[in-house]
Amino acid sequence: MYKSLTMQLQLAIVIGAIIVGGALTANLAFMDSSDTANSMKSTAGIMGHLTLTATNEDGEIIAYRQTDNVVINAGDDCLIDDTFGVTFSGCTNPDGAFTTVHIGDSQSGSPTETTTALGNIVTSTGGTVGSFVAAATDQGASVTVTADFLNVSASIDEAALMNGAANQDALAIQEFAAISLGENDDLTIEWTVTIDGS
Repeated sequence: MYKSLTMQLQLAIVIGAIIVGGALTANLAFMDSSDTANSMKSTAGIMGHLTLTATNEDGEIIAYRQTDNVVINAGDDCLIDDTFGVTFSGCTNPDGAFTTVHIGDSQSGSPTETTTALGNIVTSTGGTVGSFVAAATDQGASVTVTADFLNVSASIDEAALMNGAANQDALAIQEFAAISLGENDDLTIEWTVTIDGS
């Protein structure tokens, strides 16, 4: 009798498992697990990463800063203007490459997406487009612009990546803790811009 009861209990457990498993399988068969809208959704953004390295006349590092920033509205307008041939009033030089770096000494408060210029430009120089990385999977594409400022002799607390002279368009503007530079001190800025589809 004990053996018969044990076999009936085991049989009931097996039948229960089959019923539950069958119900789950039937339920899963009607679920759509391929949500292409979500798997292809892009939250593409354009970001900048700014690295500033100050050196003295002996080449020793005397100050170092790095920070991220978001591309500002004028930069957005110029990128769309140049890419699709449309005209935005926010872009004055749609054909200019964003390779000119400006440095300034007069922060006007944290830059926002509507900021258009530095508080006070000390100097600017044409940067060199160095490394660039093509988009691969969800890593995005990036390019680095490097600008060297020699014998600066100023206290620098802001920088802008622009497509020309002071009255042209800024792609990105960033403020940072001031870097005091003497007449024999140099400043190197590396500005990496990433267009990321992830």
